[in-house]
Order: sequence, then structure tokens, then C-alpha cells
Amino acid sequence: MSSVGPPTRFALKARPIFIGLLIMQAIMMIGRFFIMDLWGAMLTLLVVLMGSFVVSTTGGMDTTYCLYYGLMCLVNGIFDIILCVERAVHVKYMLFSSTAPAVFNVASAVFLLCPIIEIASAALAAYLYIDAQESEARLMLPHYGTGSNTFGGMRQGPDQSFQPFEGRSHHL
Repeated sequence: MSSVGPPTRFALKARPIFIGLLIMQAIMMIGRFFIMDLWGAMLTLLVVLMGSFVVSTTGGMDTTYCLYYGLMCLVNGIFDIILCVERAVHVKYMLFSSTAPAVFNVASAVFLLCPIIEIASAALAAYLYIDAQESEARLMLPHYGTGSNTFGGMRQGPDQSFQPFEGRSHHL
């Protein structure tokens, strides 16, 4: 998943789920066009395009785009939650009603499913990004904490007196 190393096992296992969520977002985008929520459809189109950048053609996933995609899903999901609550409060029908037109019920389904899918996508993207960062840290520091580091040809044992910085930080 990272540009430094190969995709992690978690990224490879989560890739089909990620693609499934991306496909569901594309379906919701089409649904938004259908119910004439053009602004929401355009924003969802941008999110889907960013998600398509995450999935690479080589079978891996791009970490940087995954971070951007997750943030876009989170922001869009929050806006869609607000839209869903607003719709539930300010319409004359219940959320789903047999007396309402079919387009109203379709719109209710779209407005309910969009934030769920987007928040789930944001959570998955966050897990993928964190997993990739941890994997990258393990690749960069493969022997950290094992005592097998060599510096200048001499083997150094584990330093029992080493403590990471624990002082107070100062802001400029």
C-alpha cells in the first residue's frame, strides 16, 4: 500500500471490501443524480474519483490517496448526516411512507445510505493508512529494539539506559 514497500496483508485482504464500498458509493452517486440532488452527486463523484486513485492497477493501494479519500469521505459523510437529519425533520411525510411518491422513498433510501457508506469508507481508509504507516516504520527501522544494530562495523548491544525524550515541548 505504501510507495516504500509492498502492500500489507491487511491492505490486500481489505482491497475487495474497499472496492465494494467504492462501487456502492458510485451507485449512490447515480441515485443522487436520479433524485436531482446534483450538488451532492457532484461531490460524491469527486469522492469516488479520489477512491479510484487509491486502487492501483498493480494490485496494491496508494497510501497518500487513501488518506485524502478518507478525509473526503469523512467530511462528505458529516454533511450527509446533517442533510439526513434535516430531511427527517422538515418533510411532510415520514422517512419512508406508502402514501409518498416512489421518488421520495428512493431519495430517503439514498439519503440514509450515503452517510453510512461514507463513514464506513472513511473508517476503512483510516485503518488502511495507519496499517501502511506502521508497516513503513517497520521497514525503515527493521531492527529497532532488538539490539542487532551495527554502527561502524561494531556491534552495539541494547542500551538499557536509553529513554526517549520525555520533556516538555515549547511552541514558537
